[in-house]
Amino acid sequence: MTLLATDPYPFFAVKQQECDAIKTPIIDPSVLFRTEYHDDLYPTLKVLRDHYPAYNIPGTNTWMLTRYDDVAAAFRDPETFSSTENAQGIGAIVGRSLIEMDGDEHKRRRAIVAPVFVGKNLKAMMPIVVRYTMSAIEDFTRKHAQRIGESAAQAGEIDIVDDFAPRLPLNVIMDVLDLPQEAHELFHDWYPAMIAGMISPDHREAGQAANAEFHDYIEPLLEERSANPGDDLISRLISAEFEGHRLSREELKSFASLLFVGGAETTDKAISNLWYWLLSNPEQLAAVQRDPDLLEPAFFEMMRIHGPAPAQRRCTTREVTLHGEVIPAGASIVLSQYGANRDDRVFADPDRFDIFRDDLDLKFGSGSNGKSGHLGFGLGAHFCIGYQLAQTETIVGTRELLKRMKNPRFKPGSNPKPIAMTTESLELLVAFDEISA
Repeated sequence: MTLLATDPYPFFAVKQQECDAIKTPIIDPSVLFRTEYHDDLYPTLKVLRDHYPAYNIPGTNTWMLTRYDDVAAAFRDPETFSSTENAQGIGAIVGRSLIEMDGDEHKRRRAIVAPVFVGKNLKAMMPIVVRYTMSAIEDFTRKHAQRIGESAAQAGEIDIVDDFAPRLPLNVIMDVLDLPQEAHELFHDWYPAMIAGMISPDHREAGQAANAEFHDYIEPLLEERSANPGDDLISRLISAEFEGHRLSREELKSFASLLFVGGAETTDKAISNLWYWLLSNPEQLAAVQRDPDLLEPAFFEMMRIHGPAPAQRRCTTREVTLHGEVIPAGASIVLSQYGANRDDRVFADPDRFDIFRDDLDLKFGSGSNGKSGHLGFGLGAHFCIGYQLAQTETIVGTRELLKRMKNPRFKPGSNPKPIAMTTESLELLVAFDEISA
């Protein structure tokens, strides 16, 4: 028996029997914790899909599901795959919220808040989205003009990750909540601490402290708007009800936190990734510039090939047998959205970004006409209620910035990468010939 590494599975040891022409990959579980895995996890996810679709990380009670059909089925079965696992990550920062609830409790709370983010209510937010898109462009243009003034020969550039993507969703959410202007500066301090606390246990205490400060800040606002409701989102949530149920004061505060760290972070990364994939495929960028309506399929394809969220956590409430493996009750389950969205059993040539692909449904989950939708926003009862807002902000923001940039391209010498919610700091430097406000 010989242990070797082979090119198709670069991070795996492969055992080859002397008389066996077929190589069976045997996983070294430490791979999942190495830097190279997080830098490029798709080769690893392909091995898991092809050979270990229900993979138990040795020495743990954690299982990874990586095939599209399995991940979609788990999303649709909250009675078996409970969301209580989320209390350990985002829930540890924002408090108890929808993301960790199950059953009737989840149904009631979701029915209260969901109508605020769809249909006419979302349409009412559109002027806010457009206004902050223009504000972000104007702010960047001023900074660029100052840089050009300092050095007339300096080429124009923008860091999408720093100069543009985070500003739009944060400011939109603060505006729909009708927070006072001073909150904008305060929250630019709270927000990164809360995000870091979600990602790493090492930063959890600081994240919890930032969230507590935010809750203390909005407490008097909740009091004031309970007495004098307006047309802002906080007032609507205070008065919203379903079957006689309303959100408690603590639930209101936790939901506000969830909006910031979940909604803003998702949209921030979605904007950055849409730019990454368009700039990585100049012919498709040119098509979008000719026809901005193509930004919608471009958004869906970005969410499929590398959306903001790598995976979601669940916990089994009963024993499950899958692909010959017995997953016990109480197991921690990683539903790999990145693995599922590049499953070649569902999507042809899944590692290729193609806004014209004919097997992607511009909806969500298993769609119609033999097409399937991406799983980037989850599926089923816990499908992201803010998906339309995230989609709208990403498309509107990208369209408006593209209209004003002449000849955008990656800055020469930069090292662009797609971004995930677990990524703490990356650059996406875009050079251009000129920009108009």
